[in-house]
Amino acid sequence: MSWIQEFSLQGRLSRTGFWLRMGVVVPVALWLCTAVQQRLGAPFDLVPVLALVGHLVSVWGRRLHDRGRSAAWLLLAAVPVAGAIALLIECGFRGPAANAERYGAPAGVRSDYLRVTNPATDSALP
Repeated sequence: MSWIQEFSLQGRLSRTGFWLRMGVVVPVALWLCTAVQQRLGAPFDLVPVLALVGHLVSVWGRRLHDRGRSAAWLLLAAVPVAGAIALLIECGFRGPAANAERYGAPAGVRSDYLRVTNPATDSALP
């Protein structure tokens, strides 16, 4: 996955990928936001903050896709405490949903290009 795809709302994100991004990328991005604000000042700190917000919306949205939910569920964060807790439980602790196929293949699964299938029956050809 290229770094520009980190800002996309397309596809799904596994629970492991979600926690890796929350544990590694977000603290580094927060440090960068703070450093830019302290060094360069007010007009320049908007750029890393907007990049961080875009990244967070992408990560949480793709994780919601893996749960079979729309990214519109992020609006639940507008409910002060209960919304944030509900989103954390939904995205951080629950596994992938069976009805999430409409958002793409499960995270980490790639198509098998060596197996030929019949699209009408979706079974392997001899």
